[in-house]
Amino acid sequence: MKLRLIAALLLAAAVLVPGCSPTAEGPAAGPGLKTGGAVGDAEPPSEPGKYGGRIIDSSISDPKTFNVIVANETSSTEPLSLMYEGLITRNEYTLKFEERLAERHTMSEDGLTHTYTLREGLKWSDGQPITADDVIFTLDVIFDPRTESSYPDVMKVDVDMPDGSTQRVPFKYRKIDARSVEFVLPTKWAPWENSFSFPILPRHKLEAPFRAGKFNSTWGVNTSPAEFVGSGAFLISEYVPRQRIVFKRNPNYFKKSDDGTQQLPYLDQWFTLTVPDQNTDTLKFRNGDTDILTTIKHSDYPGLKRGEQQGNYTVINRGPGWGFNFLSFNLNPDSAADQHLIRLFQDVRFRRAASHAIDRSRMVEDIFQGMAQPSYSPVSPANKLFYNPNVPRFEYDLDKARALLAEIGLKDSNGNGILEYNGKDVRFNILTNTENEQRKAMATIISEDLRKVGLGAQFTPITFNDLVRRMDSPPYDWEAIVLGFTGGPEPHAGSNIWKSSGRLHQWHPKQKKPATDWEAEIDKIFKEGAREMDPVKRKAIYDRWQVIAAEQQPFIYLITAEGLSAVRNRFGNIKPSSLTLPFKWNAEEIFDRSATRLTP
Repeated sequence: MKLRLIAALLLAAAVLVPGCSPTAEGPAAGPGLKTGGAVGDAEPPSEPGKYGGRIIDSSISDPKTFNVIVANETSSTEPLSLMYEGLITRNEYTLKFEERLAERHTMSEDGLTHTYTLREGLKWSDGQPITADDVIFTLDVIFDPRTESSYPDVMKVDVDMPDGSTQRVPFKYRKIDARSVEFVLPTKWAPWENSFSFPILPRHKLEAPFRAGKFNSTWGVNTSPAEFVGSGAFLISEYVPRQRIVFKRNPNYFKKSDDGTQQLPYLDQWFTLTVPDQNTDTLKFRNGDTDILTTIKHSDYPGLKRGEQQGNYTVINRGPGWGFNFLSFNLNPDSAADQHLIRLFQDVRFRRAASHAIDRSRMVEDIFQGMAQPSYSPVSPANKLFYNPNVPRFEYDLDKARALLAEIGLKDSNGNGILEYNGKDVRFNILTNTENEQRKAMATIISEDLRKVGLGAQFTPITFNDLVRRMDSPPYDWEAIVLGFTGGPEPHAGSNIWKSSGRLHQWHPKQKKPATDWEAEIDKIFKEGAREMDPVKRKAIYDRWQVIAAEQQPFIYLITAEGLSAVRNRFGNIKPSSLTLPFKWNAEEIFDRSATRLTP
């Protein structure tokens, strides 16, 4: 895909999303909607553009950092996708990897040694050359144990040791010359392209803070935009918290138009307005204050569709999402949350009962206007390569939910309507992010449904960044969460969630050894799946993972919604697809038809 950083951040690593996660293939598009590109399609051709102008989109959350390596949530990674390139990236239409900063790739016959040669004349935005030294420096940063990053979760390779254990180790890498680097894998590794799609850092700007042990706090949200150096199409020129991020054109960007005659990007500026919630997001678009409405609430679809002609915009159905929305309970014995509750949550019968109690069909109809489907698997039906439809489904059945809770020993002995566990009322709080109206509506339905079977569920909306902080770092003080993760075509990309040692192994992160037998089996599956080169055998391996995930319910999957967006008609080279970032992935090609300037 023509998205830079996203190949590594959103497709090669699962990332938390403040809004609904996009996907492909599933229910038919709603009536009259233009449909985004389907997976496997050829990329639409680009037309010659015009220079000048700006485009305005919006975000319902401020970024947490501008440090691309430590960013773990889309409030940070999405704006950074405009600023950085990798050696290779995945084409969002064909799903095949393509060279980006690299112009050439060679591979040894055994598939273990890979050599990449950078394009000639590459420059950082400040005019300094982009060289093999930058690639080597970036890998030194990523694999340094002091760096707080999810990248190693998806880039390290599982290696068998002489004592029978398995260790996850970095691949070897070295500089060959100023433009060439060599990577050597210790064993066959099916997702090798994901491992090599990391964004490249400017060594000349970041080596000093890295050597001083200050990398994790470098390029935070308080950094002056003048300090940032990038290789992408745009650079941050202004950041005002809770108001906007302004990007300017990178004059040293390497890419040209398809016919080789025009230096990209076309736009002078890319504005991202920060809005407090989805309602404000929609209002800004209706009023003409923004040019892109990335996520349309399904309840707003009829009105937005009627207003297309008057507003001079097009509503687009990008297809069912690749990511997933879920309810998750805290299973972490080291959490500061109520351990009495955590012991209950650790009982799989409780999680299955909660799943049986949730009316997903009500969500589909009441929240998503029928443009969604119930979800029971960590892989979307969009993923034709790996989706397993034959997983256990704990569908809506209040009687089965009550029976499972009774089997655990929960009962309402005092008649107050709340079940008790070892003498204490089962009361817990479900957190979700306040900026997302659809997710708050899902949390409302969930809490109502759980109360029907005697569970004292309430929900509290908090800001997305606060939610991520509570989930992602000690003391892990939360009881239940409704949230979402991005998804993609490569299962190993989710290893930062699914491996027991993973940073985003949300219900009990960063385990030194698997806490349960089923988590140990998933660890083994992800090890085997990454080594298996045969596609048919690989699918069978990941089919088993999906069954375990559905059986154990660490995530109680809710719905897969169709992604709806809208964009003003005056912009050219709009190529929305079903994956991750529906407009930013080819941001360098987008142009304003009303612009008049002939040269960059």
